[in-house]
Amino acid sequence: MRKRLLIIILSLTIAVMGLGAFFAGHVVSSYRLPPNQFLDERTRELARFVRGVQGSLSSEEPRFSNEFQTTFLRLRADGVRLPVERSGAGGGMTSFGDAVLLVTHEGKIFASRSANDVQETSIKTPDNGFDEYIKVSEMEEYEEYNHAPVFRRYRYNDLQYFETPVGRGLAVSYTEFDGAAVCYRNAIATLPIAEGISDIDQLTAAPEDWNILYRSEPCLPLKRERRAIEPHMAGGRMVFSPPYTLFTANGDYHWDGIRGPEAVAQRPDMDYGKVVSIDLASGVARHISSGHRNIQGISLDREGQLWAVEHGPRHGDELNRIVEGNDYGWPEETLGTSYDGTPWPMAISYGHHETYTAPTFAWLPAVATSGMTRVEGFDDSWDGDLLMGGLSSQSLFRIRIRDNRAKFVEPISIGKRLRHVHQHSDGRLVLWTDDHYLIYMTVSDSATFGDFVDRFTEQRDYDAGQARRVREALDGCMQCHSFEPMQIGGAEPNAPSLHKVFGQPIASSDYDFYSATGLKQKSGRWTSDNLEAFLTDPEGWAPGTSMQGAGISDPFVVSEIVSLLEELSKKDD
Repeated sequence: MRKRLLIIILSLTIAVMGLGAFFAGHVVSSYRLPPNQFLDERTRELARFVRGVQGSLSSEEPRFSNEFQTTFLRLRADGVRLPVERSGAGGGMTSFGDAVLLVTHEGKIFASRSANDVQETSIKTPDNGFDEYIKVSEMEEYEEYNHAPVFRRYRYNDLQYFETPVGRGLAVSYTEFDGAAVCYRNAIATLPIAEGISDIDQLTAAPEDWNILYRSEPCLPLKRERRAIEPHMAGGRMVFSPPYTLFTANGDYHWDGIRGPEAVAQRPDMDYGKVVSIDLASGVARHISSGHRNIQGISLDREGQLWAVEHGPRHGDELNRIVEGNDYGWPEETLGTSYDGTPWPMAISYGHHETYTAPTFAWLPAVATSGMTRVEGFDDSWDGDLLMGGLSSQSLFRIRIRDNRAKFVEPISIGKRLRHVHQHSDGRLVLWTDDHYLIYMTVSDSATFGDFVDRFTEQRDYDAGQARRVREALDGCMQCHSFEPMQIGGAEPNAPSLHKVFGQPIASSDYDFYSATGLKQKSGRWTSDNLEAFLTDPEGWAPGTSMQGAGISDPFVVSEIVSLLEELSKKDD
């Protein structure tokens, strides 16, 4: 009851704030005060916050279990929700021994061996200066700066295990605030792991046990433009390349000449907007590439080639093959636009990205690219591919790289904002979500629709000709329809799922695009008679239906498909 009351209060609050923003916007427009976009951004931020609170309050279930049908595989997902103290999202994963290690946005490190075995470790992360920043934000000198919503976005960004010929350890990346100098930067600290330690449970560390490996230069002052600090633009992803190299990516922290006083990604004397190579033996760091905005995923392919995915402004998220010395153009080139939909003001070749190194692949509209890994030893049909998480798209993306190009990108709807994707040392895939679920994914051993069809045809004792005719008809159906549950198959772009349609009210599934003049005008249920009539003559039985092509002219095939649909409705998932 208290939770429902709090949700109501928060919903009323955002309604009042929205109304206030409307009147404030009117005043701003009338009297030429600061741009309306600022008020719009504040309202959107509040809306996102309320949605997050509503989700955390209304979601009583700490477990996540589902199956997902992809082009080649059905995946089984099993996850658990982890506790956090401070609202926000971020973090990353790595493996040590038999455990998956996760660092959350607030710096807790968890060890997990399955969704049923997750515990916080005795490893404390290095101090990131968050408390110092809170103190500075409350000083009179800085109280007029826009500090919201930094408290949710200030984060630890990634965790990486490494093993070199001279030692091994963990590396953690994070935004570090220097309270004395009142500035911030990306930092990477390492924690040595002594010989003889084979289990993460044997490892204990205090914040001071970490050694600073790298700090981006220069340390950036607080901004008067937009927000004082924008740690969600830090990048900070890492990947280890034996024997000694740690690659990382520094975002531009929104220092792009519009949201910050100057554009830093094109400046060779600044580490921001760069991919950086760090020698773990010497600590020497150097720029590999420049012209990046906010890289959120970084991985090596089988040949050791470095790949990265980054956010564009509003649209134009990029997949880039990182070649040493290349400039990828930001902020002078992008396939994105300004957030109000107008052309990006600094673009040299707007809509084309012709001047600097163009992306290998770009997402239009944006999918909000996130953590990325290479898949090996999971399934032959996926091995060697890159697997990337999506935030606003709430999807996995399987990327096939061949000959230094993306041959295809397969989206797999998961229904959660995926912050990071990791493959554990035992082959399992692990996802970390913005609502703090740690999810293990394996190839499902559930029976597929193909298995069901095999059993059905065996029971019907068809001759060779009958079996061929039924299967050919089913192949025709599957050019548009899925026979899997909607929650497994994901949203159907072309046609509704036929899973358990028998006996259901006509046009009652979650499919969003029924024609208004077709099946939506029919009453009743999908009985044998109704299914046979529709399959035989779709347009004649439901004028205006969007089902294309003529019906099935073979009465035997029609009758058998209806029987199959009836049997499928009795199938346990």
